Amino acid sequence: MFRQGRYFKGSWLIFIVVLCVLTACSNQNDGKTENFAMIKRTNPEPMDIINGMDEKDEKGLISKVKETVANEDTIYDVIVVKNGKKIIVAYKVKHLQRFHMKKIEKTVTEHLEERFPENDFIVSSDYKIFLESVRLNELLKEKDVPEKKARKKFKEIEELQKELI
Repeated sequence: MFRQGRYFKGSWLIFIVVLCVLTACSNQNDGKTENFAMIKRTNPEPMDIINGMDEKDEKGLISKVKETVANEDTIYDVIVVKNGKKIIVAYKVKHLQRFHMKKIEKTVTEHLEERFPENDFIVSSDYKIFLESVRLNELLKEKDVPEKKARKKFKEIEELQKELI
């Protein structure tokens, strides 16, 4: 009898551990895009906080911005989010080009300011800014997102960029 009680306690312990592991692994916010954002190319669509998808944007401005940055041979993934005249451009640099990140950022900024002088650009290769921009993009894809909430998230990304400087 003594052995059965001990076995019974051990099986409950294993059951509780397995239950805790399964509970910890479940996640409400699936985040499939952001889980692999660092490793693989996500290629998110350019978004405007006010108008949503680029189709409503005049002359496809944010698509042109994304295309301009994506044409750089040192960059492999770009996300563009627009809020009025401010445009966040976050990108990922190819692995072997990481030593030239400041130079690449300067070149991208110059090209964008040359081609689109009427806009203010927030250009960054920082992964956190890229990830937050992806999250904002996912938020904007949902229907009935309050503009105030989207603008707040945009402002948070701007603050992150300012902290880096």
